[in-house]
Amino acid sequence: MLTDEDVLALDRRAREVGRRIGWDLQFVVAGNPEFVGLVAGADQIVVLGPSRIADLAVHEIDLALDALQRGDRRIVLDEDGDPQLI
Repeated sequence: MLTDEDVLALDRRAREVGRRIGWDLQFVVAGNPEFVGLVAGADQIVVLGPSRIADLAVHEIDLALDALQRGDRRIVLDEDGDPQLI
């Protein structure tokens, strides 16, 4: 389980990476606290997850944030205008 400090630190990192790449990114904990994800845009569309913390979801999100920051992955709008991680 993540502590409140863990959640805040992950959300801060997501927001910082989002600012650098021009997207409003947030780290979120689902209604069931065993699941986390990464959301993008004003409508908070899930672009990664929700995944179980036990299945290394936090590590996966960290890697995705690294890749976004390096430019190896991007967020683009899909055919419906929703953000999608590619």
